[in-house]
Amino acid sequence: MIEVLWHGRGGQGAFTAARLLGAAASMGQGQCALAFPAFGPERRGAPMRAYTKIDVAVIGDRSAIKQADYVIYLDDTLLGEGWDAELKPGGMVLANSKQAFSDERIVALDADSISAAVLGRPIPNTVFLGALSVLSDQVGVEEVEEAIRQYMPEKLHAKNIAIVDAAREATRAVSSCAEGLAMGGAAGSPCGEASPAADGGVSSSVAAPANAAPGSSVADGALPTDVGEPCVSALLSAASSRPHAHIPTLRTVNLDPTDFAHTTCYEAGHLVTKNAGWRNLRPVIDAASCTGCLQCYMHCPDGTVYKVDGPAPVAIDLDFCKGCGICARACSFGSITMILESEAKAR
Repeated sequence: MIEVLWHGRGGQGAFTAARLLGAAASMGQGQCALAFPAFGPERRGAPMRAYTKIDVAVIGDRSAIKQADYVIYLDDTLLGEGWDAELKPGGMVLANSKQAFSDERIVALDADSISAAVLGRPIPNTVFLGALSVLSDQVGVEEVEEAIRQYMPEKLHAKNIAIVDAAREATRAVSSCAEGLAMGGAAGSPCGEASPAADGGVSSSVAAPANAAPGSSVADGALPTDVGEPCVSALLSAASSRPHAHIPTLRTVNLDPTDFAHTTCYEAGHLVTKNAGWRNLRPVIDAASCTGCLQCYMHCPDGTVYKVDGPAPVAIDLDFCKGCGICARACSFGSITMILESEAKAR
């Protein structure tokens, strides 16, 4: 069985990619596939996982993947210490990153730039379908493209197939660099200079961003090192900078979500955009029966309940409420009712 573990954040399309990969693999002669997600906090930007299993027999095991043949990070901030514990012997990590890593098990692709060049915004998931069609024998590019045609809206077919083609070229370029370094390429060659590994062998290395923040950390055992400019070009904008990590507070008077579009790192309890476009129920507080016990405040997973001086002791920040209904269930006095969003807007 071939197992693929996807790490992503809400909104990056990790489950869509896992499902498309499974669909593509199942088109192969005599292959079966299974894909399923595992969500944490239900908010955009929250870490989540998805899984794809591929085998020549019907797959009955629906448990989470602990160690995978391919571990894919749609956001490199999720690639941290202990990453190799999820990797099978001989396995490979694919990371959406402008960093590059000295550990030969990690292949870095600037998936955000590849997808943004075609879609106008960074949606990295289908980039890695193209990469896997190069690196894995279980799925071919024809099957990946057919899965896109069958399981994505028609208006997205051409652009996502173009992303797959661009990703395949990028993957071949990165693989060529790694092979050149493994063979001991000299400085100034297309793949830069090979650097000696701790065991006396050769460790492939590619350029980190030129102005990376001092002291910034990457995965343990995968520190970036410098190579020649031709290899940097092959890595698709690897020399461009990643802004220094900044976690903005979204609860501001003048909120413009586009101001925060450069990152997926946010303080806990906040959504990327007002209402995030997914709430279909909203809580309404009955001021006459509310006692101000603050149980709704304590139980709200997104911190949207706050105290006020008014008819009711508390109010709800509807810009960030996701309509989960936990506050209504926590209220012992029945003071909170969930109503349809469409009904609330009609009032």
